[in-house]
Amino acid sequence: MKNIALFITLQLFIFSANAQDNINISFSNDYKDVYHLSLIIYTPDGKIQTRVSNLNPNQIKSYSLPVNTEIFIADWKQEAFAMKGNDIKSTGVQPYLVLKSSDAKRVVILSSLGQNKK
Repeated sequence: MKNIALFITLQLFIFSANAQDNINISFSNDYKDVYHLSLIIYTPDGKIQTRVSNLNPNQIKSYSLPVNTEIFIADWKQEAFAMKGNDIKSTGVQPYLVLKSSDAKRVVILSSLGQNKK
């Protein structure tokens, strides 16, 4: 019985330690129109995620991601390329951001991206 309790305690400790490694990052639409935000995300464990959403004016979209996650902000061509299962890194494009601990609670203002809104 003590071994089971020790095992459960150890699992909870590991889970809580892993959860603390995540960084919360947000994207805020400061435009007066809807903004089509397309993120291609590479987590350190090798998983690739594509997150596409339309943000209304003054809307904030938040994500909780591990440290060292690479975030690419894709235009419509890159989004279509990735949605077909292709690796955007193969095109030579660099990530917009590689998450560091110092990025915790960072808010990216969409007008600061310097891309054409869609």
